[in-house]
Amino acid sequence: MLTKAKPALREQRIREFASDMALHFVAVIFANLEGAQSGEVEPLHDMRVATRRLRETLQLFQQFYAPARFKRMLGKVRKTTRILSLPREMDVNLELLRSCELAGGLVVHATCEHLLALFEKEQCRLKRRMLREFDRLELNVLETDLRLLAESAVPPRSKTHRLFAEHQAAEFEVFTQRISQSLLEKARPVIEFVPTREALQRDDRLHELRIRTKKLRYAMEILKPLLPASAGEPPIELCRALQDILGSFHDYAVLIGRLQQHQQEVLQKGLLLLSHGCSRIAAELQEARQSLVPQIEPAYRQLAQALAEYLNPKQETPALPAPA
Repeated sequence: MLTKAKPALREQRIREFASDMALHFVAVIFANLEGAQSGEVEPLHDMRVATRRLRETLQLFQQFYAPARFKRMLGKVRKTTRILSLPREMDVNLELLRSCELAGGLVVHATCEHLLALFEKEQCRLKRRMLREFDRLELNVLETDLRLLAESAVPPRSKTHRLFAEHQAAEFEVFTQRISQSLLEKARPVIEFVPTREALQRDDRLHELRIRTKKLRYAMEILKPLLPASAGEPPIELCRALQDILGSFHDYAVLIGRLQQHQQEVLQKGLLLLSHGCSRIAAELQEARQSLVPQIEPAYRQLAQALAEYLNPKQETPALPAPA
């Protein structure tokens, strides 16, 4: 669903662009709702991503919305993202466990079957919980309210004046002048990350880097029609490449943590074979996660260099930290 064509900038109509972009992501969210409610994996994923992109869009164009209304609706979109997060995480756990080519004998494979059954049961529970939360959220009302918020960026004709076109052109000029600074602020935590040996082993540090990279990528994708052609192509694909590696690393870390917790639970019940099987599977997953580490630093350095050059084209490119 996210492959739909995004709105194009028409002349200098910045408010129309902001409104159309928000309406686009609202449409994507609710186009995926039926599939997400029926338990399909991809619609749930696409719906969750669209809520994140909508939040980024609203925040980028916040100045065009009434503050109280903006704050209330942004909170509801954030809540929708949270509701979708737990079942999505379990979907990822199941997909990862199913795709693993586990070495080992009967105990490991029996434990894997046990875990798949356990996770599928938990997945069903989390999706039932998601549906209950959706009922409380009143999604039909939410869709209408989000559309009204998006459309409110453009005042009705009855409230515009003869110089509105000139006024919007001035808003466009001021907004585009601030884009570079806005992107630089979003990129700074990425550029300032230091890929030491310790940092490259810590999921919390890498997960934070992934979140920062993802938000920066969303901002560049949304603002791309407003970026000057003379600046060249923004490093969106390099953001995506790093984000994918870090996402896989985090997925392994989450699943390993879940297995380690379950290992302790079955051990306390005296189920020694299951405990041993969990330990063996976790060890194999740790090896797979560790194999990603050599890919992280090159992808990060390539992105950081490209960001420094893209956001500071007339300045000397800052030296990146040397490998630890």
